[in-house]
Amino acid sequence: MKKDIFALTFIVIFGAVLYGLTLRGAPGNPQAGDFKEKLDLPTGAFELSPERGRYVQTASLAERGTYSLDKTWALVAYPDVGVAESGSYYSFFAPGVSYMALPFYLVGSMFGYAQVGTFSVEVLFTLLTLVFIYLIGRKMFGLSVGLSIFAALIFGFGSTAWSYSVTLYQHAFTTFFMVSSVYAIWRYSTSVSRWSFLYPAYVWAAYGLAIFVDYPNAILMLPVMVYLFLTAFSLQSVRDTVKLNIRMSAVVAALAFVLITGLHFWHNQYYFGSWKQLSGGLPTYQLEATPADTALIAPPLVPANEIAATQAAAVTATSTAAEDATSTKNVVAFFHERKMPQGFDVLLFSGERGLFFFTPLFILSFFGFGFFCRKNKGLPMPYAIMAALVATNIFLYASWGDPWGGWAFGPRYLIPSMPWLALFAAWFVSQGRHIVMKKIGVYALFLYSSAIALVGALTSNAVPPKSEALLLPIKTYNFMKNFGYLQGDQAGDFVYNTY
Repeated sequence: MKKDIFALTFIVIFGAVLYGLTLRGAPGNPQAGDFKEKLDLPTGAFELSPERGRYVQTASLAERGTYSLDKTWALVAYPDVGVAESGSYYSFFAPGVSYMALPFYLVGSMFGYAQVGTFSVEVLFTLLTLVFIYLIGRKMFGLSVGLSIFAALIFGFGSTAWSYSVTLYQHAFTTFFMVSSVYAIWRYSTSVSRWSFLYPAYVWAAYGLAIFVDYPNAILMLPVMVYLFLTAFSLQSVRDTVKLNIRMSAVVAALAFVLITGLHFWHNQYYFGSWKQLSGGLPTYQLEATPADTALIAPPLVPANEIAATQAAAVTATSTAAEDATSTKNVVAFFHERKMPQGFDVLLFSGERGLFFFTPLFILSFFGFGFFCRKNKGLPMPYAIMAALVATNIFLYASWGDPWGGWAFGPRYLIPSMPWLALFAAWFVSQGRHIVMKKIGVYALFLYSSAIALVGALTSNAVPPKSEALLLPIKTYNFMKNFGYLQGDQAGDFVYNTY
């Protein structure tokens, strides 16, 4: 027990220090006029529209007391901006991240660090994820203290998840809800105390909040809910009959999901005009190309150098994707099975976003998974759920029309799979013969993967796909672009740029 407390303390302190040193941003409480040619450049805090879109919604909640955007803030979030029937503007991104970041914005703004405070919400949720990865490694996989810490470090600092733990994206929240829910259900399966109902209540609440954070989480977390169902309902053979056992606490706990989803529907009705209207399905805002409007657009409409050209291509790509998704008013239409072959290649093997290209350490995860199945003569249910979560994640985004994730650093869509891959990689190290040689190889791969993760966290997530990069003056489309930023003394982290 003391070893676990010491290990968790180390993980939290070590993680807080590294994430604090690489947190993106600059001092101040940014207003709409501060974005152009300052905060929206590559390596800036708001280099891409996902950060801008979520931040302006948070700023509107804090400064104007409403989720709707006025035109000034809408132009900052452009091109990922829609218009409701009421004429109000909203970013296309699900609202959950903006609401969860609101308390951090308010605290940060009190000290003149609204943007830095807002982004720090990601650090908190990532640190909690590292804690649960350690607990799963120790309690469920039976790993040693050292390997459980290593599993947490693989995810936190040996994968491209690092780059998205220091900015404002949905991935840290999605991963936390997923990992913590699996652990909660496992605890529920062995708990018989009067407080055990809290476990399924949390899982149902996490499911509702995960959807509020990012709509595809309704599918990504389905294996978790199947796990809860199989834990709550069981069949028992009694003589010549089959008896169904039901843990009613799991059924009653669904009220947490009903409450959160009800508030989500109310939010949609109040702001978007319909309870079933998703923000991503709003009609695209058509820009009025007046001098007053274009002066606030990030990035410049007429690029004058390579940086501006990079931004202009980013706007074109993002706007096109948004129009494709919203022209049918059906976001689901952006998924199609015919896109899977290309999606698998992009997500797993390509030099643009490939998981094994950016984090080759995860190749060992699949060996670990195979050895785990062989040792256990199958795959016990909790671990089958973990495998199902990885498979669901890969198949969903392989069928997505944009498996590149727009301009992104590494396979950001696969971040929810990385905790499970990290755990199976750590388990691989603990098994079989030649343990010392395995550890040497794994640590070498970890250093390579961590170096790539670090250069991304220090610089930029604005890395174009190959098809767009070839049209730019500097034709780089993977982490080599980030090394170029370092060579040019361009960094995105708050500590370096401020002190």
